[in-house]
Amino acid sequence: MPEPRTLRRQLLAWLVGPLAVLWSISTVVDYDIANQFVTAAYDRSLLDSAIDIGKQVKIKDGRILADLPDVVLEILVTGQPGNFYYLITGPQGEYIAGHKSLPPPPEPESDKASYYDAEYLGKPVRVAALQLPLEGDRDKGVVLIQVAETVTARTDFARQILFRMMLPQVVLIVLAALLVWYGVGRGLAPLANLQREIASRSHRDLSALPEEQAPREVRPLIHAMNGLLERLSQAIAAQQRFVTDAAHQLRTPIAGIKTQTELALRQAQSGEAQATLRQLQTATEQTTRLVNQLLSLARAEPGVERIHNTERLDLAKLARDTTTEWVPRALARNIDLGFDSPPALARVAGDPFLLKEMLNNLLDNAIRYTQAGGQVTVRVTPDTRKIVLNIEDNGPGIPESERARVFERFHRVLGTGVEGCGLGLAIVREIAQSHGADTALTSGANGKGTVVRVAFPQAT
Repeated sequence: MPEPRTLRRQLLAWLVGPLAVLWSISTVVDYDIANQFVTAAYDRSLLDSAIDIGKQVKIKDGRILADLPDVVLEILVTGQPGNFYYLITGPQGEYIAGHKSLPPPPEPESDKASYYDAEYLGKPVRVAALQLPLEGDRDKGVVLIQVAETVTARTDFARQILFRMMLPQVVLIVLAALLVWYGVGRGLAPLANLQREIASRSHRDLSALPEEQAPREVRPLIHAMNGLLERLSQAIAAQQRFVTDAAHQLRTPIAGIKTQTELALRQAQSGEAQATLRQLQTATEQTTRLVNQLLSLARAEPGVERIHNTERLDLAKLARDTTTEWVPRALARNIDLGFDSPPALARVAGDPFLLKEMLNNLLDNAIRYTQAGGQVTVRVTPDTRKIVLNIEDNGPGIPESERARVFERFHRVLGTGVEGCGLGLAIVREIAQSHGADTALTSGANGKGTVVRVAFPQAT
C-alpha cells in the first residue's frame, strides 16, 4: 500500500511546482534579454571594426588598396586571432581584400549599417556590412566593408550572464521550500491539539468540538466534524426509535397469531376451523412480511455497522430478473407487468441483495396498490452520468401533499383499503441513500398513477 501524502509534501508540490514553471519561463525570457544585450554590444564592436577598416582603404596610383596585415585585423576586430573574417569590395563589386567567399548582405546595399547571420566555412557567423565613401568623398565611389565573427563568444557570454541571473532565483526557491516546510509544521499544531481532544473522549461523548481556540483556517474542518457528530447522533437516535417502533408493530400481529390459534383449537366444526386457520395464515403472512421488512430496513439504515457486498453490476439485468419473478403475482391480480430498457449496459456499484430488496418493495407496492386490469412498467434508462430506475403504475396515485411523507417509516396513506405496514418506501429510500442514489415521486402519464424514480450514479 503506497504511503499517504503528507500535507507538507502537497504544499511543497503546489509551491515548488509552479515556481519551477515560472523559473523555466523566466530562464527563457532572461536568456533572450541577455542574448539581445550581448548581440547589441558585439554588433557595435563589429561596426566599429568595419569603420576602422574602411579608414585604411585608399586610392593609390588609381587603384583602391587596403594595406592591412592579418595580425592587425585580428586585433582590430576581436583581439582574439582566428575568430573573424572580413571582405572589402569596390564600387563595382570588385574584390579588394579579405575573404572572397564571405556571404553578401541579404538586403540591397544602403548607407546604413546592416547585420545578418550567416554560415561561413561550416561555422555560424554574425556579419556587419557598411558602405563607406573612399577617402571621405562619395564622388570617388564607395566600398563595401563586411566584417564577420563566429558566434561562439557571444553564446558563451550570454550563458554566463544567464547563470548569474538564475543562481539567486534558485536560492530563493530553495529557501521558500524550507520556510514552507517549517511553517506548515508550526501551523499544524492546532490539528495535533484537536487530535488529542478527540482521542481523550469517550465513545458516548458526541458533543460539539470547541472552535474558539482554533485558527480560522482550521475552523471549517472543526465545523464539518461537528456536523458529522450531529448527524451521527441523529442516526443513533433514529436507530433507537426504529427498535421501539419495531417492537410496537410486532406486538399486534404476534398477538393476532396467538388469538387466532386459540380460537382454532376451540372450534369444533370444520368450516369454522378452516376460516379461523385462514385468518391465522393471513396474520402469519403479515408478521413474516413485517419482520422481513424490518430486517431489510435495519440492514440498510445508515449508522449501523455493516459490510456491503459491493460490486459492479448491470442494474437493467437485475431489474429484469426481479420483474420476471413478480409476473405470477401480477397475473394473479390481473395486472399487466412489463419491463422496458435499452440494450445498453446500466452499470452501477452496489450490493445485489439490497438492490433486489429495493426492487421487491417497489414492485410489491406498485402491484398491491394498482387495481385489477391496471398496468405496472419497470424502466431502466442509462444516462451520461446517471442510471435511472422508474417504476410506473396507473393506480389511484398518491396525493401531492402525501408524497414527502410516504418515505417515512410506518406512514400509510389513508383510504386505500390495502393492508400494509408503511415500511416499503422507507426501505427504498434507505437503500437508495446507502448507494448514493436520489429518490423522487411524481404522477404518471396524464396525471394518473404514480412514478417512483431512483437515480443511481453510473459506475466508473
